[in-house]
Amino acid sequence: MLRKYFFILLAVLSASIIFAQSSGTIQGKVIDAKTGEPIAFGNVSIIDGGKIITGGMTDFDGNFVIKPVPAGKHNLRASYVGYKDVQYNNVVVSPGKITFQNFKLSPTTEVLKTVTIKEYKKPLISKDNTTSGETRTSEDIEKMAGRSAAAVATTVGGVYSENGEIGSIRGARSEGTTYYIDGVKVRGSSAIPKGAIDQITVMTGGLSAEYGDATGGIISITTKGPSKETHGNIEFTSSKFLDPYDYNLGEITMTGPLVSKKIKDENDPSKIKKEPIIGYFISADLSYVKDDNPSAIGNWKVKDDSLNYVLENPYRTSESGFVSILNSEYFREDAFEKVKAKENIANKGFNLAGKLDFSPSKNINLTFGGSMRYFNRNLYSYTGALFNSANNPQEIYNTWRAYGRFMQKFTAVTPEDEEKQLVKHAYYQLQFDYSQTNYTIQDPDHKNNLF
Repeated sequence: MLRKYFFILLAVLSASIIFAQSSGTIQGKVIDAKTGEPIAFGNVSIIDGGKIITGGMTDFDGNFVIKPVPAGKHNLRASYVGYKDVQYNNVVVSPGKITFQNFKLSPTTEVLKTVTIKEYKKPLISKDNTTSGETRTSEDIEKMAGRSAAAVATTVGGVYSENGEIGSIRGARSEGTTYYIDGVKVRGSSAIPKGAIDQITVMTGGLSAEYGDATGGIISITTKGPSKETHGNIEFTSSKFLDPYDYNLGEITMTGPLVSKKIKDENDPSKIKKEPIIGYFISADLSYVKDDNPSAIGNWKVKDDSLNYVLENPYRTSESGFVSILNSEYFREDAFEKVKAKENIANKGFNLAGKLDFSPSKNINLTFGGSMRYFNRNLYSYTGALFNSANNPQEIYNTWRAYGRFMQKFTAVTPEDEEKQLVKHAYYQLQFDYSQTNYTIQDPDHKNNLF
């Protein structure tokens, strides 16, 4: 029997260490507001849409621990018989970190149950913070001009940026920075739609043992999860009528339940309500940019009529009649023009991120997710900019990743059962992921056909 418990404990600890990046922990204490005495066997629950998602009970000292908690924002409520409920809204949970929140409950003699609702305030200093760095939430990201995770990360101290992209973290080489998306190590591009980002955590030092292969820093991206209600948004941005660089971006986000079951309302058993079992989240953006790296001084090119002439008449005979000379060598200044946007280097691409969440019971959760980045562009050639921009080499990039995660918790039914448990707050997670990257540079007409 002891061997069995030891195996379970080892499995739980191993899974927690390996996959802690995708979830966090909420920890705190519940006390009497008047006497300061701890409240034993009180209930602390995570509320979403009026429904209890998960929770825990306080011990004899009033302490509670809830884990694993998906990274994001949650409403946290503490309750006990004879006391007013207290609820904190929008409690921020970051991947691999502990969020501390204490409760002070006041006794009540009212027959009708009342709830005191407070807005969560993120502490300036985290008690469990053993690393240096910062976390940016979706609300912070919406206010920023940059749309990529790298652009957001450059706002954190200790991150050196070059043209809006990460150059290094604390002086380390660029390859020393490692990216994670929903606990999956990124191989290839880390670009995902801005609307899919829930949190970006930048760790610049003091990295824990769960992260490897990083000598500079860690950038952990957490995407949003499915919502209990169906909603979405559409965004479109364009500079077509404002500048010659023709920047265009469209983004769409959709989320909601796919399958629901009917259950009795906890507040009114005579009513039936729907509880989602399977939910989805999907976000995609589509972009087109004529010149995504414009020059401050402009670019020279041959005029279209001069180019057409030299294409039809590439050579002329010398005065001696024995040598052929390029007609382009006789072009004067009036055959050229200066333009702001480079020719034939348009960048066309899209980003895609999605998540499917299945919760058949309170203690079991199955998640499938993934992301994809694709772009197709022509590379700028300085030597061919004047006459040969139509034959700029073509660059095609495609990277995608997918993962599946299974999580099961072992929770006690009653406080007495929890006190008897040898291993408390036990759970395990299993995750499998796959990534693939394809990169091609080729002639736009002949492709890879050498003959």
